[in-house]
Amino acid sequence: MLAAIFKGNEEIEIVDKEMPVAGPDDVLIKVSYCGLCGSDKRLFYQGSAIVPGHEISGVIVQSGANVSLKAGTKAIIYIPLFCGKCVECRTGNNNRCPNINGLVGWQLPGGYEEYLVVPARNVIPLPPDISLDEGVLLLDTIGTPAHGIRLCSKCVGHPATGKAAIIGCGPLGLGSMLVLQAMGCQEIYAYDVAEDRLGLAISLGARPLPLPAQNQEATFPLIIEATGNERGRQLALDLVKAGGAVLLLGESNNPWIIKPSPKLRRKDCFYIRSFYFPLNEVDDNFKIFREKRDSFKKLISKVGSLLDIETMHKEFCAGKTIKPLIKLETVMHEVK
Repeated sequence: MLAAIFKGNEEIEIVDKEMPVAGPDDVLIKVSYCGLCGSDKRLFYQGSAIVPGHEISGVIVQSGANVSLKAGTKAIIYIPLFCGKCVECRTGNNNRCPNINGLVGWQLPGGYEEYLVVPARNVIPLPPDISLDEGVLLLDTIGTPAHGIRLCSKCVGHPATGKAAIIGCGPLGLGSMLVLQAMGCQEIYAYDVAEDRLGLAISLGARPLPLPAQNQEATFPLIIEATGNERGRQLALDLVKAGGAVLLLGESNNPWIIKPSPKLRRKDCFYIRSFYFPLNEVDDNFKIFREKRDSFKKLISKVGSLLDIETMHKEFCAGKTIKPLIKLETVMHEVK
């Protein structure tokens, strides 16, 4: 099979690799699509010892002896390698499993290869009405922000009762905006330094966030910070109202130092970090997708083959695409 090796320094090599073999509790997946994610940028720049890719859809082609899932099942892949036995796993909160021993696409080979072996418990079957390319959106683009927003609602009330601001209109920010709309939030403001991304947010129903922040009153009960950079995080702290919540979705390897000030000390608010969604929210996430299907599909900005993966990562890192997908297919005759 073909697989993409991330060598670092923005170089990706396509290699011929032995197909994996499913164990008794595993399934062999023929990968259909794998979505590019902002966290892949680190691997694109620094390299990876394993094949990356963690927003994966595909079809089961073989099941292990202990697995009831049938060949031909369409599915998406849940990436935390949870134990399935602890209290958190038994209640469906698999993202909180204290025994997670890795992630698909990080410690276990990911979706930038044609075939993939994963534990059967990490397979989420897709309903018949959701296609394999749409299924990719159910993972980081919908699942992660939806879980974070649900956490925030426990502190500040349901999104339908207030307004929200989105800082950063990449896939997580735009996904958050559409999740909020599906949950009934009517007043959503957005900010991004890139005019085309902000324009897409506005075309999908957001209002432009008036800046500079210091000239406006902090009135937002919910702020979603989806950039991971210092400026975005500080802007979120400035705009959240007392008693509100800042949902931290943006990732960065750089440390975040919160500088104390009288204004910040006196702001009684919540800072909430969401890692990934639990399996007990999957059915609700299907409903969110169906509610805003046409808008979510507009986030799929490009579809290319595995041979396009290096160019597509360069475009993605330059901010030229939102949620590009690699469509896995057999192209052995094209590889030299």
